[in-house]
This record gives sequence, structure tokens and C-alpha cells, in this order.
Amino acid sequence: MKKHLLLVLGLSVLTTSAFAQMTDADTCDEDDPTRCEERESRTSDPLKTIYPYKPFSTAEINARLTKIYEGSNYLNNIYEIDRRGLTRANTRVQPWGGSFWPVYQGGIASSYQEIDSEIFVTTLMRNLRWQSNVNNYKKRVEKLHPRINELDEKELSKLSPSEKYDIIIGDTSFDLTNRVWEYTENRGSKKNWGFLASIDMPSEGYRLPDASQFMAFWEGICHGWALGAGFIPRPEHTVNIQLPNGKNMAVYPSDIMALSSQVWANSDLQDNVIFEGNRCNKKNPDKDKLGRYIDTEIDVIAGDKTVEPRCADTHPAVFHVGVINVMGVEGRPITYDHNPKMAIANQPMSGYEFSYFNPESGKEGGLRESMIPRYKYAKDPYAVSRNPEAVFIVGVEMNAKYIDWELPKKKETSKPSDDKVVDNKFMYDLEIDQYGRIVGGQWRVSKKGKPEFLGKQSTNQPDYFWLAPRNYKQYFQPVATLPKWSGRGLAPREFLAEAQKGHAYVRNMNSKRGGHKKCMVMPLDKKNPVLEVDCEFNEPRPRPLINVVDRLTELSRQ
Repeated sequence: MKKHLLLVLGLSVLTTSAFAQMTDADTCDEDDPTRCEERESRTSDPLKTIYPYKPFSTAEINARLTKIYEGSNYLNNIYEIDRRGLTRANTRVQPWGGSFWPVYQGGIASSYQEIDSEIFVTTLMRNLRWQSNVNNYKKRVEKLHPRINELDEKELSKLSPSEKYDIIIGDTSFDLTNRVWEYTENRGSKKNWGFLASIDMPSEGYRLPDASQFMAFWEGICHGWALGAGFIPRPEHTVNIQLPNGKNMAVYPSDIMALSSQVWANSDLQDNVIFEGNRCNKKNPDKDKLGRYIDTEIDVIAGDKTVEPRCADTHPAVFHVGVINVMGVEGRPITYDHNPKMAIANQPMSGYEFSYFNPESGKEGGLRESMIPRYKYAKDPYAVSRNPEAVFIVGVEMNAKYIDWELPKKKETSKPSDDKVVDNKFMYDLEIDQYGRIVGGQWRVSKKGKPEFLGKQSTNQPDYFWLAPRNYKQYFQPVATLPKWSGRGLAPREFLAEAQKGHAYVRNMNSKRGGHKKCMVMPLDKKNPVLEVDCEFNEPRPRPLINVVDRLTELSRQ
């Protein structure tokens, strides 16, 4: 080990000097016209002044990792990572697979057992369906809810998760269920501006941006399921609640998962998660000739004033070190959007494994044989985008394992073997400084960097990743003043009033106090500029009473 360290330090001294000479020569020569083209493009095109063309500084990478780890004592030395065998790891507990409860189906208020499980129909049909779903629910309110006490046990078992919850707390008005459906109707009919409370609209010549006329299939509470599934104990068995009329109402694991996902989706924790990267708002992001996603214009949806690296994120070095420390060292779960494009696909990561390869030859091997001195990487296609502190380069092939979402089921039990674990593979390289610290990197479409054949032109990189802070439990404290509920029958009558407070919770997002990004308004005359104005949103976030959800989870594990 000592000999290895001496060799590394010796190489670092030599390569630092050689690299300095290479930098002075601007890395451009007749033998490698690619570098000349890249350098000329970077100096002439202002868009080349952002990532991935302009490298993140070491200070920026360290700042992001400090935020992710909530401290500066994270592991960032590639030799130590390799020595500790952190090339593979799993979370301490496998997150459970669940539905993202699509908004167009009514979320957790949908009676999923009565829905055609074949949801992958034509795009037009699945995006328009919210209207018929809302109308069907209104008929349900008229015909089914008044005769709840007359339903037999089979009919009771087919109620939606929120309807079962409302019955448990003695709410014959079905307050939570109605609010969830109201959200669906409002979101479907008014789109992005459905919850706009006020806006400082210019008096003349401006309008709100056009909103999509459809509701996307992927809209739902995946942010609640994907995050909560790694922390909430898995509901393992069906819980039978005895009603006052003597009938039993089956609450399946899928029902409890739905209620838990709703709690996490609409909790204040969502405003305080640790988030890394930016959401890409393009269906087909631009790519450069190396297959890297790039940003070439201002993102109006995000409210940017300048071109920002949104589709280019997340940075591979930040992702690599972040995953190793959070999941590899501590076994905590991470949520990430594995779809680098506009559609959101939040999934809970359950594990990872990676291997090294030589970034020049593409040959796989161990760390020592795969890491090459930067000055010897003669035709590095990313040369002008490297961190100046980088001395070595090593390729990484990552397999991020995530738990896939699933359709809710009338299933009596749930266990880890029921979950679908998906392999999500992608490649990148890491830049190493003279001390072995990871200081940069680039996403790759192939082991040699450049696209090798048609059909493999994208990096397949994650869009962003995020996680719950260490103090996440403070957001999920049960109401201490309520009596305990045995779970054998309905909850104590004191639960109802407290529960309805949570159902009525509204999150006020006011740009004047920094709670929400300002709104962009569009000019009627295209010669005039797009304006950024103050606005305010009142977004309903109905959430179940956590005392009920926690107790149902406990009962399901007995």
C-alpha cells in the first residue's frame, strides 16, 4: 500500500508539470482537430460557458456534497473508497414497491379494483380519461356513499384507500376522498394555473403562458411513494377493521401504502428535502456530438433568466460520491429521476454496483489498472471540459438498482420478493486530483467516450436525485393529545376533527417571501420581453391523519 501511494505521488508531480505545459499549449494541435474545434466553439459560443463544457470547480463540487451529506466529513478519496469495498451496496431495508397513484385516476381516492388494469392505452385516451373518472366519482357519491352501511364485506373491500380511511375515522361525509377528487378536477381543468391565488399581471399587453390541455399519465404522488418507501415500514398483511354493524372491512397492504404515500407527498418535508440537480423540462433535450445532454436556450417553464445547465445535470462526480456516502456508507435510501427528459420518473434506489474501465481503451479492470494519467490521455474528447486540478481519469460503469412502481393490488400480503428491482446502467468518467480526491467527471455514451454506433447516442444519465434530511422524523409526529386506537374497530371519535384539519391543509406559495418561483407572463406582441412577476399559489395538500396511518402499518406487521 505504501509503495502504491509513493507511486501515485510521484506520478502526480510528473503529471502536474506535464499537464501545465499541455494547458499552456491550449491542448490544440494538428494531430487532434477535435480539440481545436471544441476550443474554438467554447470561446465563440457563450453557451459553452456552462456545464458540461465549463467544468464544475472543486469548490462547487465540495459545496454540493456538503449539502447532500449535511456535513463535510464525507468520503471522497477514490483509493479509500476502493479499499473499503464500496463498489457495491444496498440500503439497510429494501424500499417497497407501490403505485404512484396517478392524478387522472383520482389518486388514492380511486377504487383501483374497479379500474381496467391495462392503463397503457393510447396517449390521447389516457390523458383525457380524468374527465370521465371525475364524472364516475360524482355518480358514486350519489349512489354508493349513502348506502355504505348496507355494503357487504366484498363490496367494502373494493372501496378506495381514502374511502376506507374516511370510514375508519367515522367520516360519513368522506372529506378526504372528496378533497382528493377535487384536486384531480381542478388540476385537470385549470392545469398549472388551477391554484393561482394572485398575480401582479401588467395592466395591458400580457397574458399567462399557455398550459397543456392534457393531464400527463405520469402525474401523481411518486414523490411521496418513492421517498417514503425507503423509510416507512413495509405493510405486510391485510388489516381487518370491524365496523359497528359487525362487518369486517379489509384494508390491504396497497391501501396502507397509498395512505402512507399521501402523507409523505403532502408533508412539509417536501419543501425541505435535499435536492441535487435540475429538472429537465424538454421532451427531447439537445445533445452534442458526444451524446451529452446540453442546454441551448432559456428555460421559460423553470423561470430562468439565463441559460442554466438543467438537462445536463446531475454532475457525475456529485452523483457518484453522494450515492457512495449516503447509500454505501450509511445504507440510507436515495430517490432519483432515472428519466433524463421532461417526464418525471421518481424511483427509490435500493442499491448500486459499479466497475472501472480505462477511459481511453475502454478495457475493464480494477481501479489501479483503469486509472490513467491525464497527460497520457492523448485524445481525450472532453479535454477542454476538465477540472484544471484533475491529474488522473478513470471510467465508471454504474448499475443503479431501483424499485419499480406497480399497480395497486387486492393482495393479502406484501414482501420484498414481490418488488420488481430494475437495473439502470450508465457510464461516466471521474477526474482525480493528485491526492486521490474526486474533483470532476463527464457522462459518456460509451467506454471510449464517443458514440460508437446508431442507437447508442444518449448518456442515459439521471435527471436529478434527492433524499430526506437526517431530521425527517420531525415532519411525521403523531398528534400526542389523541387517545390510542386499538385498531380493532373504528378510531376514537376525537380523531375526526383533528383529521379534517389535515385534509384541509393548503400550502401557500408566495414569491414575495421566497416560497415559490416568480411567474413568467407572455407578451401579446412578440417584440416585447417575457416578464417575471410576483405571484401567489394556494395549493391544496390534503393528507391523512398520521395516527391512523401509523397504527394501520403497525397492525399490518403483527
